[in-house]
Formats: sequence, C-alpha cells, structure tokens
Amino acid sequence: MSLIRILPENISNKIAAGEVIDRPASVVKELVENSIDASAKNIYVNIENSGRKLIAVVDDGSGMDPDDALLCLEPHATSKIRKEEDINNIITMGFRGEALPSVASISRLRLRTRKHGKIEGTEVIVHGGRFISENPTGCAPGTEIRISDIFYNTPARKKFLKSPSTEEKHIYESFCLLALANPEIAFELKMDGRTVVSTPADKNILPRLGVFLGNHAVSSFVPVNYENAGIRVSGYVSKPGFVKNNRRDQRIFINGRPIRTNIAFSAIRDAYSSMIMKGSYPVVTLFIQLNPRDVDINVHPAKHEARFHNERLISSVIKQGISESLRVAVKPVPAVSTQKLSLNSILEGAEISYSNKDILKSKNNIILPLTGFTPSQPVQMKYDKPTSTKTNDSDCNDFANNKPDNNSIIIMPTNSEGKDLSLPGSGIINVLGFLDDTYILGSSDIGLIVIDQHAAHERILFEKILNENGDKPHSQKLLLPITINLTRGEANIIKKQNEAFYRLGFEIEPFGENTVLITAIPPDFPMDNISGLISDLLDNIISSNEPSNKINDSSIARAACRLAVKAHDVLSLHEAKELINRLAKCKLPFSCPHGRPTVINISFKELEKRFGRKL
Repeated sequence: MSLIRILPENISNKIAAGEVIDRPASVVKELVENSIDASAKNIYVNIENSGRKLIAVVDDGSGMDPDDALLCLEPHATSKIRKEEDINNIITMGFRGEALPSVASISRLRLRTRKHGKIEGTEVIVHGGRFISENPTGCAPGTEIRISDIFYNTPARKKFLKSPSTEEKHIYESFCLLALANPEIAFELKMDGRTVVSTPADKNILPRLGVFLGNHAVSSFVPVNYENAGIRVSGYVSKPGFVKNNRRDQRIFINGRPIRTNIAFSAIRDAYSSMIMKGSYPVVTLFIQLNPRDVDINVHPAKHEARFHNERLISSVIKQGISESLRVAVKPVPAVSTQKLSLNSILEGAEISYSNKDILKSKNNIILPLTGFTPSQPVQMKYDKPTSTKTNDSDCNDFANNKPDNNSIIIMPTNSEGKDLSLPGSGIINVLGFLDDTYILGSSDIGLIVIDQHAAHERILFEKILNENGDKPHSQKLLLPITINLTRGEANIIKKQNEAFYRLGFEIEPFGENTVLITAIPPDFPMDNISGLISDLLDNIISSNEPSNKINDSSIARAACRLAVKAHDVLSLHEAKELINRLAKCKLPFSCPHGRPTVINISFKELEKRFGRKL
C-alpha cells in the first residue's frame, strides 16, 4: 500500500492559507491588493472586533462578470499571467492565485461584484471552502468582499491570535503601507464603526505621510529624487535631528510593493553614517523603481521580502540618493578660524592658564603641546590634584628639566570645592578632567576611575522616575504648554495610557482629534525635546508585545532616559561632580538601565603592569 497520498482540496487549501494568512491583517493585505490591481480609485476597509468578526473590503474597481466571480475562488486562478515568461515580469501586486481561495477555506466569505456598464451583479457565498450559492444581485460597480468568522474551522490557529489591540495594530500597519504606496487612490479605514483613517487621492504623498506619521515628522523631511543605472530612488527621509529608537518608521517600497530588506536598511544606515548616534533610526519612506526582471518578490509566501540580481548596485544607489539629499538639505556649520586670534584670547575663552615662565617648579603641572589644539566652548578644563597617589621624584626628572616653549598649555590643578565625591567601593574620587567630552576621568584610592556621562545620567533619571512613580507623582507645571501632533494610533494610545503617563509625572490633555497638550513634566527634565521624548515613549509602547499595548513603568522609564546627557555634550567641572554625587545615591550605580557599565576602574596594579613597573 502506498504511503504517499494526494491531499484533498479542502486540506491543501488550509495548508496554503497557513502560508499567506496568519492573522486578520494578512486578509486585509490580500484583499486590498486585489482592489488595487482592479484599478480602483476608492477603497474602503471595515473591521469589527479586530477582524475576528468581520473584514470587509469595498472598491470601485473593474468588477467581475459571473464566470470570473466563480473562477477567482478556484486555486491558482489568476488574470495576471498568461505564459511562463510573465512570471519574471510581474508589475501587479499579486499573481499567485491562492490567496482568495485560501481565505475562503478558513472563513465565511461573501463576494458581490459588478462590472461597469452592467445592470446587475453577482453574489457568491462560500463557507470554509465549501460552495454555498451563486446568484444575481444588485450592487454598485466594483467588488465587495466580506470575510466573517475568520479561522472558525481552524480553532488551533484562532487560539494563537494576539490581543485585539495587537491585531488592530497589525491591520493598521498593513493598511498604512498600502495607502502610502498608492497616493493616487483614496483610502478609508473603519474599526468598530469609528473612522480611523480617511485619506483623499493626491499625487503628492506628503499629506498622506502627515496622516500616518504626524505633521511634526513631515516638517523634518528631506525629499529624495535620484536615478542611476536604471534604478530610481524617490521619497522622503528625515533630517539627522529627527530619529526614532527603532526601525518601525523605515518603509521601503520596491516597484510599489512594501518590502522588508536588510540591503536597504544597511544602505540607509551607511548614508547617515556619523550623523546620528548608534541605536537611532531616521524616519524613511523610499520608493525604488527598477526592472522587474532584476528583483524576485516571490521568495516569501506573503511577498514581504525580495531578492535582487545585483544587491551591491541597489545598496549603492540607495546610499547615494540619500547622501545627496542630506548633503543639500543639511548645510554644515561654517568652522570658526582661530588663525587670526591671539593665543591669549583663545586660552582665556577656554579657561586654560598659559605661561612661558619657570612655572614648572611645581610638580603637579601637566604640559600639553599646543599643536592641533582646538578649543570648543568656554568650559572648565582644569583638573583636581590626586590625593592618594605617590610620585617618585626621579620619575619626573627628565620631564621637569625641560623648559616650556611658547607652544605649551598648562592645565592647573584645582581644589575639590570642599566636597568629597565617592562611589561604593571606589573611595573618594577626585575629578581630573574629561576625555572626548564623553568620559569623566577621576582618581581614587583604587586607581583611575572612568565614568560614562551618558550611561551615568541614564541610571540617575531611571531611578528618579521609578522612585517618584507613586500615587502622588511629582510634576513640574509648564508656563507654556507644548503642542504635539500625533498619528491616530498614537493619539489612541495616549488616551488609553494617560494614567501611566500621569504616574510618571506627565500631564497630557487632548487638544483636538490628533493633537495633545503637554502641561506638566517630571521635575529636572530637560525642556529641549519633550516632543521627541513623547514620541519615543509611544514607540516603546507600540513596539512592545504586552497585551493591550500596556507596558511596565520600567520600560517607559528606559525610553525617558533618552533625555540623558549624550556623548560629546560638554559638561562643566561642577556639573561633572554633581553627576557623580547623584550617581552615588543610586541603588544600582554601576550600570545603566540597558545593562551597560557606568563606571570602569583601572587599578594601580594594572597601570603598573602596563608601564612596566611590575611584572
């Protein structure tokens, strides 16, 4: 008896459905793509109970006659391929033919359609892949497909659906991608009777970007329009000053189809290069047009990914297109020449003492060559004298016998302002100075102390927020409220999570449909980028996998820590000491909320080993 059998059609359809239909958002994607291919000018999507109860897609496209209305539900039926060569020249959204019958096999489907110019249409009803009826009906020109009780006959798959808010989020993202790819088509999305998105047709994509990303994002966009080697790159990218903490708002379209491709993501990262910090992601909406024969979009069942004939060329063109646009839009700040300034004026501005006399009689002075020195801005560049280290006079004989020339800077030691700085296990810390405007250098009884100013401030803010997160949170009222424009999805999250924001010290009030007012913030928070902070908080909530888009206070605090001082932010000596004092009061001072160390110690033993004093 043969062990190999041909599967019944109803089982094979359910297997095919598992490849392309994994959640309600997949159904929305497949049905809307069919409407786009039918040359629709208006597409309406109606969702009930996150797609579990109803998914309805109505369009005014070309419609179908009775024969096509039945054939479209047959496996591998398509109007887009006539011969084998057509497979390598696909320009439509879909062509494989199993999406609609696969959807019909795991739901209750009702299709109504009428061709333009015909007096009556056709209605077809299919339940779980089983044909129920086909009748003439009255309906508007175009096609209406209603999918109800999705996965009703596959309970195992239905059990793995996520929370309603998570499924709605995926539906919204799928709808957003298709609407962005087709600005010439009017789209409307309703969820549970409420209009979530309504966008008129427009040749310009900017208004649609404003709907989905918010007007605050649109104001930071730079247009991209570049062509090379038969590849055209167009769209918009954000200026380096407007970034997110994840890649969620980087959207790539290949020949009008939304695609996830690491080739494009890597090219975007290379184009921004040193303009943005590591872990930050610019907002990008790019449309890439190339010969369909040079790209294979059928490597993923749901056509989310693509394979390119020449990956290096694609990456290079994307990078060049973005780089050219940024070069024009982001004009470099002209450098200030110091060649005509006197040496004394430069040193006074940098608060560095200079002398060409016998100042080397003191052993605590350090001489640095002036060559290549460029002062930044008026900051304290002096350092504190170490109190616990011992210096052998013979070690400095050669150094002290040299007379300073006219190209030397003397960095004088200062007092510790009568206040001891200490960290657990490190003893008293004497601040020596700064390295690369990123690290605070200090000496202690155990050796050299190096503190990452950004990681340290992150830990301080993190614990401050959590400690103040109680029934009576501390807030700082703003004299002038800050207005923030949001997307509909973000505005809904603000409404749902307003109490969580309030417990953290933020007071947020609605101000229109998609606009809010920030009237209070946690104490001691910088005022320079409150809108960016709120955006990061929302990104954190949206990208979380918590039920109902809830997120614990620790995660919100981590996002808030993005307001900490950054690497290369110039601190004064007083600010550095205050930072160390506040870090010493933290419960866990030696790591930031992300797990990176805040403090590194280089012991005297390690220094002696490095300098060959001891083996």
